[in-house]
Amino acid sequence: MSNCCSNNNDEKSKEVDLENLDGLICYCFKKSKKELFEAVRCNNQTLIVDEIKAKMKDPGCFCERANPSGKCCLADVMAFIKAASKN
Repeated sequence: MSNCCSNNNDEKSKEVDLENLDGLICYCFKKSKKELFEAVRCNNQTLIVDEIKAKMKDPGCFCERANPSGKCCLADVMAFIKAASKN
């Protein structure tokens, strides 16, 4: 796992735009916002989260290069799930 994700417990309140589902939410493993939104709608979000976490261990993530924010994508994924679950 990359150092960028070693402290990925950052689930602070993040503004999540559920109106625009274009683009990626996980840049390392190419998970789209739409894919994650549909998973939440079907209550299958844990499958995506578990897959991301497994891939973070092997082959490893590269969020600091792939994510435009330069931060770990997992915090964004968890914030998105939290916001989408409220709908």
